[in-house]
Amino acid sequence: MSNRFWEEESFISKNRLEALVDSVFAFAMTLLVLSLAIPTIPGSRAAAELPGYIAGMYPQFLRFLLAFVLLAVFWIIHQRHFRSLHTVDALVIWLNIGILISIVFLPFTTSVSGNYSNVQVAVVLFDLNMFVIGLFFTAHWYYITNTPRLVEPAISERTARCGTRKSLVTPVVALIAIVLSFFFPGRSSLAYLVIPLGIYLVGRFWCR
Repeated sequence: MSNRFWEEESFISKNRLEALVDSVFAFAMTLLVLSLAIPTIPGSRAAAELPGYIAGMYPQFLRFLLAFVLLAVFWIIHQRHFRSLHTVDALVIWLNIGILISIVFLPFTTSVSGNYSNVQVAVVLFDLNMFVIGLFFTAHWYYITNTPRLVEPAISERTARCGTRKSLVTPVVALIAIVLSFFFPGRSSLAYLVIPLGIYLVGRFWCR
């Protein structure tokens, strides 16, 4: 495919693409709640069995809260990316489509890993999903900051470098979680709690 295809300014406006992204994020965040499902209990046994079912769902609740907070963080990061954009081109559009595919997939991997929190394959599926999301965000920021005609005003080299380092926090944490899943599959997802702190620390100490 020729370079001209990627370099052409798209006929799709920045605002329309941003509206699509916001809609998909909202849909994915709402869809997460479907991972919290209680089996149908006959009315005669509900009072006795329902508390036990709810108490046993704590892995699903933890995964739901974790995934929801992470989606909120990703949405905030995406808004910051778009704040720098003046216009979009074909590659920006396709990078965003990649982001959206991985975001929409998150409710599924959250559900599977929550229902089978002690099964490594289920946990790693969630980890791989997070790894791909992190890579797409890193590629998105790197392309934006290295394509001057897309941004206005110009992004400083320091800001670009700092943003790239922050974007790498998610895939690095995902890799750490995959390693931890070999030893503690039920607890490896706790590594993702480090992402907001990691982004802050990178900005505080590694962006000077």
